[in-house]
Formats: sequence, C-alpha cells, structure tokens
Amino acid sequence: MHVRFAVRTALVAALLSAAVTATPSASAADNHLASRQPTGAPAAVAAQTPPVAAWRLDDRNRSERAAAWAGSYAGLPGPGVRFGDQGPDGNMPGAAYFDGGDFSYMNTQGAAVDTTHAFTAGVWVLPEETGRDMIAITQSGITSTSNFSLGTTTDAAGNPVWSFTLPSADGESRVTGGTPQAGEWAYLAGAYDPATGKARLYVDGAQVATADAAVPEDTILWNFVMGRDGDDRSKRWQGSLADVRLWDSVVAPAELAELGRRKPWLRAYWPMESAETCCDGLTIIPEVDHRADFLLGGDAHIITDDALAGTGSVSLDGDGDYLESNIPPLNTSRSWAVSVKVRLHGTPDRDMAVLSQLGRQADAFTLRYRSADRTWQALLAHADEPDATTTQIGGPASGGTQTLLLQYDAKAGDVQLWIDGTLADSAPYAAADAWEAVQFLQAGRDSAADGVGAHYLDGDIDEVRTWAGALSGEEINSL
Repeated sequence: MHVRFAVRTALVAALLSAAVTATPSASAADNHLASRQPTGAPAAVAAQTPPVAAWRLDDRNRSERAAAWAGSYAGLPGPGVRFGDQGPDGNMPGAAYFDGGDFSYMNTQGAAVDTTHAFTAGVWVLPEETGRDMIAITQSGITSTSNFSLGTTTDAAGNPVWSFTLPSADGESRVTGGTPQAGEWAYLAGAYDPATGKARLYVDGAQVATADAAVPEDTILWNFVMGRDGDDRSKRWQGSLADVRLWDSVVAPAELAELGRRKPWLRAYWPMESAETCCDGLTIIPEVDHRADFLLGGDAHIITDDALAGTGSVSLDGDGDYLESNIPPLNTSRSWAVSVKVRLHGTPDRDMAVLSQLGRQADAFTLRYRSADRTWQALLAHADEPDATTTQIGGPASGGTQTLLLQYDAKAGDVQLWIDGTLADSAPYAAADAWEAVQFLQAGRDSAADGVGAHYLDGDIDEVRTWAGALSGEEINSL
C-alpha cells in the first residue's frame, strides 16, 4: 500500500506541475465549464409557472447587488452577505452566504408579491445551525407581523422545524414541519390559497404540513427582505440561500417537487478520444476541462478502429493495465453518480473491476464484472476500513457494449445500478453508511489484495462521467 501510494504521489505531483502550463487558467476552465451549464434563468420544467419576482443569488463574489431575473427590484446586500458560494447543484457561484451578524440581510425597494391573494414563495436554504428562529425570506410588514416569512423555528419540545408564517386577524398563522439539518441544503416553499383558506409548507418538493389561514384584506404590503425579519432583527439567517422565487398563484405540487430536486452537476467527463504525453513521458487521458486527467498505467492505450463511442476508446488487456485520476472527482459522502461504457474481451472466467474510488483503507465503491454468474456487481463499503460491511447490488452482463451507471441518492437513502438505461437493482444505503473517499478514481482495477491493485479488466472502456448529485431516470436515458 505505502509503496504504491508513494509512486502514485510522485506521478500526481508531476501531472499537477505540468498542468500549470498545459491546461487553461482556473478562470478559463471555469468559463468552459459554465458554457456546459444552464445560464440565465434556471432550466425550465414542464408547464413552469413564471414567477413575479426572482433572484438566483449566483452573482459573482464582491457583487454590489443581487440581480433580479424576474420582477423590478435588485437585492441590496448588507456587509454580512457574501456572494460567490457553492449552490445546491454544486456550481460556483451559486449562492449567497449570510453570516448571521448585525448586517446579515439583503433588502429590496418594494413588495415582491401581493400576499392578500394567492401566492407561493420558494427558496433553497442551507442553515449553518438549527434550534432557533431564523428568517430565510420575508415580506416585511410595517406592523409587528410580516406579510409572510419562511425559515426555521422550534416546536413545543424544542426540536428544530421549518416554518411558514402569515398574518391573521388576531396575530399570525404558522405552519411548521420537517426537520432542518445544519449544513444540508433543502428546498423550502410556502403556498397560501385564500379560496380554500389553507397555508401549506413544502420541503424538498414534498408537503410536510398544512393549516387554516386567512390573510386580512387590509394587510399593508412592504419591502421584500432576505436574511432577517423586518421587525425582529434577532432572527437573522446564518447560512446560505439560493434561487429565490415568488409567484402570484398557488404553484402545483408537481412543479415544486421538480424545483425541489437537487439537479446533478457534471463534475468530470472523459470522452477517451485521445491521449497526451507529458511529465517525462507519462501518458494521460485528458478530462474535457483538464480538472482530473487519467494517468494510463501498464500498456493501456487508445484504440480508434473499433471505438465504443466517438472516435476512440481505451483498451486494457487484463495484465496490469489501468487508469487513475490525478484528483478525486467525486465526494462519495454526498449524492453522486458515475457512468461508463464497457465491452469485455470474450467471456472472462475471473472477476474484473471496471471502476473504483479509493479511500485510505478501502474502496468507497467498486463496479465490477463477476464471472460466477456473468453479472455486473457494485460493492459499496460502509466505512474506510479493510473489513467494512458492504452493500451489494447487481444485474446481468449480456455481452457487447453496455452502459453502466452507479449512483448514491442521499435523499432517497439508496444506491442504484442502471444498465443500458434500465434500473437493474437498488438497495438501502443510509447517510451513516456513506463516507468520503479522499483518494482517486480508478478504471480497470480496484484496490483488493492489500491495496496493491487487483481484478484487472480485460476489455475496453469509454465515456466515463462523474456527477455531484443523483440523476433522474430521464437524465440517465439521455446519456
């Protein structure tokens, strides 16, 4: 183990040194990646209701205001607000950070929505703490009760809960439910329907609570504010906010469910079209943005006469061939996905690894071929320990070129193996089982046999992708 890591460390250092001159600058790479991500307003979903006011809060660091992509008013941040943080989809910039201090707020210069009529408000929130009242967004009334507010509070037992409040004839109506988690993103939405006299609270697109509500018709509308209550400034938000939207209607639950789904972010993509020589003769397969290049080991090489996709694939002969990334392209402690096209050479009579992500003492996951029953199998360790318990799922290896996708969905609490766009198997995998593998992604071998490297693949691989977040069935079928 130690010898292997020492050799790899030297190679990685050489690769990183070469990358200073051989790859685009950080800003250029960021711009290249941004060109492959949605720009402008967030991507539309079917029959999306247009908001009357909206702020993405993905403004660049040191921006003087938050640009509005719907409505008339920009967000004017206090000194306790920082732009440019990572959003719920992993993009940077993608969120605004509120430090919870005296100046942790963002004002606007008018009312965003008429709360005496039907309306819906939604926002991505990441609280850094729970167990107290914090206001994420509010329309600040000039009386003691805001036009509405969304944030956190505590229940009668002192447990943290999400909260949606509205004014009433005798004070306020409050809807509470769900459980905030410090350091975790959630999509929070509140909807008021005067036709039914109901206020509803949604978390991650699912309704968690409802209550009777009737906003007085003579309620005076005032300015929309993010990060604190206009009247009680002790309820300042500490954490991040992103993608604030307000609608002058009751938004359908299906639309809120789509908005509340954390969109996967493509972290790395290797099309395997060509190889490059650098670093005193080392051969690498470049990632499209040169962020996590693969080092070719053994006599693994590019083939162009019978590629699995595009104009090239990597061929491995099972005798010590492999690929290894120079940085970890996945955070395996949170939702993630990885996919690959693979074609075996013949019908192997031994087990062989296709992909694996290394920890210090175990692989967080291994995706491999099992010869005993001719299946694809995924093993996911529950800890970075040599003899850790594993979760195993699998599906048929039918021969020829197949597309495999393995993912962990933290929200659903499971792992899934998809084969050629079809869900082959799934199993429970709790957040307590997930851990971050801080080493490298390997293709063509795993780290069995005391970390020396084993189960070498005799076959061809192509189109390796990794994501932060879990994919939907539609997104998987589009690969």
